[in-house]
Amino acid sequence: MPGPWLLAVILGSSCVALAMASAESDMRLPISDSRWEKKVFPPAGVTADEAATLAIERDANRGPCLVVGPWRRGRYSTRFQYAEPLPFTTGVLRAYYRTEDLPIYGATVYIEFRAGKRRIATKYLGLAPAKDWTPFEFAFRSAPTGADSVSPGLGLAGKTEGKALFTGLTMSPRAPELELPADPGPVTRPAPPDRCQKTGFYHLEERGGVWWLITPEGEGFYSIGTDGPWLFRETDWMTRGREAAAFLRSAGFNSLAGWTNIRRWGPINDALAAGGEKPFAIFATLETGSWSGRCDALVDAGNDTTGEGHAFPDPFDPRFEEVYRGRVREIANIVRGKSWFIGYFADNEVCHTELYRHVYSEHCSHAFRGFLESRYSDAAAVNEAWGTGFASFDALIAGRPEPTKRTGLMYDDFRAFEREIVTRYVDITLRVIREEDPDHLVISNRFMLDDIGAWMDHLDLYSRYDAIAVNLYPANQRAGLSDVEKLIYRTVHEKTGRPIIVGEWSIPALDSGLYDNPEKLDWSWNEVVGNQSERARQAARVTLGFYNMPFVVGAHWFIWSDIDDERRQANRGLVRAGGQPWDDLVEALTRAHARIGAAQAR
Repeated sequence: MPGPWLLAVILGSSCVALAMASAESDMRLPISDSRWEKKVFPPAGVTADEAATLAIERDANRGPCLVVGPWRRGRYSTRFQYAEPLPFTTGVLRAYYRTEDLPIYGATVYIEFRAGKRRIATKYLGLAPAKDWTPFEFAFRSAPTGADSVSPGLGLAGKTEGKALFTGLTMSPRAPELELPADPGPVTRPAPPDRCQKTGFYHLEERGGVWWLITPEGEGFYSIGTDGPWLFRETDWMTRGREAAAFLRSAGFNSLAGWTNIRRWGPINDALAAGGEKPFAIFATLETGSWSGRCDALVDAGNDTTGEGHAFPDPFDPRFEEVYRGRVREIANIVRGKSWFIGYFADNEVCHTELYRHVYSEHCSHAFRGFLESRYSDAAAVNEAWGTGFASFDALIAGRPEPTKRTGLMYDDFRAFEREIVTRYVDITLRVIREEDPDHLVISNRFMLDDIGAWMDHLDLYSRYDAIAVNLYPANQRAGLSDVEKLIYRTVHEKTGRPIIVGEWSIPALDSGLYDNPEKLDWSWNEVVGNQSERARQAARVTLGFYNMPFVVGAHWFIWSDIDDERRQANRGLVRAGGQPWDDLVEALTRAHARIGAAQAR
């Protein structure tokens, strides 16, 4: 919108004039009770004020600021939402923020897209902890079909006794371009070691502060992977698999990621090796969240799990180990003794959100009772500590109490038992896999960032795995990985001392046509870039960004093919849903992989 301009926003009987000196200037978003709505979603019987604290305070140097937190009860998020929809659908939000006792991504920024008064989609951006006032900007360069206005929100992503503070808020309808140089940047990681121990299977070593996978032949190895096509319904799947293998090899991929169909690709790999070709390094993923009905998931007082599709299993349910062992054994029967198999991801994105509250599944509640009996002489002692009035331990479990605050002795007991839950889960998954297949690596659950504040607290328990897996889809606010995205991986490594594998990552683009239908707007829309050229350049830069982190030993593109069905559409694939490659992407990744190969040959 060139030149000076004037916007008028008419809301009911009020008219707010927003004047700007030029297209490059920002409009200020005043901080007052009339401009910001408090968004809290408490459970029944709990008031909004009891669930979360949202206030406007005055900073001595910065003036009025929005303060969000503590957040103790409720769902979704808690935030301040700008009350007046702003009449544009692309732009940038700029502000200053600081945090108190928040984890990475604890402070979160939202852009709500509206059609009239109806919310149709939301973009979000997680922020790093910030002790001092720190600037940020959130560019929203695309809008869902039908959107006619936006409303910014600022708040918290998860329950906490901490808080986030925001001030100096401005918005502009002109988003800065995503600058993506054609050159993806240098390779700074040292060359891999040689003359390592030959064990006959993949293992891990740290050399000079850099972690590497080591091949069965004793060579340093970095896993560049993606999921092979499933080949589930193809009658001539062996031929189709060898064609896909040639395509992946030509693009510089050396690994098949955790969602690869091992029943198909195991025999294909053996055929490649028998023909004198190098087989792919392969991973396999277990996913307890998809085992509904075979064993219990943890539930809270209302019988809700920790997350649909990613529910944390009840490790005290004796069926859990039985079912888990059966699934591991199915995979082990295919890969046992195979030198091309790297290892198992112990689980996929199992949700840790408020795990301490989810203690009331049948077997976990029995374990919780035993835990309390070991800490207290009788129910009266519990009542004195918690301020409750249960007649017995039986009455306590039947009453299903939950801490209302994240402080105090009651919360401390629930949190301590949460550690018992995670410890048992780690004990079982590690022991079962190592008993069934002692030759291959055991990698942690593939952690997701949606509940990073929850699982980050237990990384010391997960440090017993050979490596840690973290799935990350870059926000694409800048070229390559952002500072906070790098901080996530660095923090996970520092807390565990273990190397890291990026279990899933990819870049989607708007011009794929897969984000045109607002009824099928996939969550990946949050990270879209504008077009396939931008997608290719960003993918190459992120590829080298992962490789240059000395504690990362592999990164796996998700997924082979775009998703385009009756329920969901997403531009995640190397190829379209019909099978045609995304040429710009494949060419850019091929060049980036070749640059890595050249650096390894130094």
